Amino acid sequence: MVKIIIAFTTDEKCDHFAGVLEEAGLPVFRRCTSGSEVRRALNQYDDSIVVCSCRLTDCTADELAWDMGKRALMLVIGRPQQLENCEHPDIFRLAAPCSKGEMTSAVNMLVQLHHMQMPRRTREQDQIVTRAKEYLMFRHGMTEAEAHHCLQKCAMNRGMKLTEYAALILENT
Repeated sequence: MVKIIIAFTTDEKCDHFAGVLEEAGLPVFRRCTSGSEVRRALNQYDDSIVVCSCRLTDCTADELAWDMGKRALMLVIGRPQQLENCEHPDIFRLAAPCSKGEMTSAVNMLVQLHHMQMPRRTREQDQIVTRAKEYLMFRHGMTEAEAHHCLQKCAMNRGMKLTEYAALILENT
């Protein structure tokens, strides 16, 4: 399932925009106030949509979009003159002020687009992750959910993709 990341300059703005989406049945995965927080969240999950303001505490939405590459879709909400400064070709823009309906429609459209274009793990990659989880379950007495969480957390801490870290575990066994 796609993870929605909200990124605005203050916790209050994050709470406001997250509330709008959650009220519409769109669960928010993470709330961030800086580009570095968004980058860390994306290291945990590539399956993401970032909804943010034109400027965060440490970077612009445009800079963040260039750093993200194709790992996530981005919806930038801002005043029309601010949106003109967003030059990245893959940024989706929504002029503020906007209604709750406009915002939820835009995010729903990105969810649909995400499902159509985001690459999925191959069967071989799924098998690697499954084998690594089975190893952790056997070796450390973990449940499947605990093993999956452990793989995710360790991969994120090392700045690796889940499948890369799973393969590393299997190589070292």
